[in-house]
Amino acid sequence: MNPLKKILLLTVTVCTCAFALHERTYPETIDWDTHFRANPDPNSNYAAVTSTIWQYGYRSTIRGNNLQLDFNFLGGVDVNKSWVKRDKIKSKSASKQLLNHEQGHVYINFLLLKKGEYILKNQGYTVQNYKRLVEKTAKDISRFYNDMQTRYDEETKHGSDIEAQEKWNAFFESELRDL
Repeated sequence: MNPLKKILLLTVTVCTCAFALHERTYPETIDWDTHFRANPDPNSNYAAVTSTIWQYGYRSTIRGNNLQLDFNFLGGVDVNKSWVKRDKIKSKSASKQLLNHEQGHVYINFLLLKKGEYILKNQGYTVQNYKRLVEKTAKDISRFYNDMQTRYDEETKHGSDIEAQEKWNAFFESELRDL
């Protein structure tokens, strides 16, 4: 291979990798058929429940006083715990309104995933404090977003308060745009 082709190939490879690193990630868009596979709870008053997952893990490497942490994160909808009572949904507009509300739970989980990842990766750790600090920070982040999930349901009355739902929708739009 001639030297010019090697340089061109290397440049293309470097550019491709650089663009891949800045790829934007979006929250999943839910639908009743794909994301709500669990059997509904017959004792629940709710028409639908969206169960979400947030998990993190890390690997530490210590050389002397130098610490390197490599994190991995997982988040999304747990389709095997999410359910809908289709007989409780009386119209297409009611279905759309409820699905929009449930999508809000997915957005909150996505904010937890992305902001939690940012906070955990960019904290000042030492060899002495990293285990305790990672655990405490993850618990604090999780608690904050769990409280947000509860507040979201309370304020929107589980999606039935249209005005409150619209305020939350605007909040989600703003937060997601900033990511």
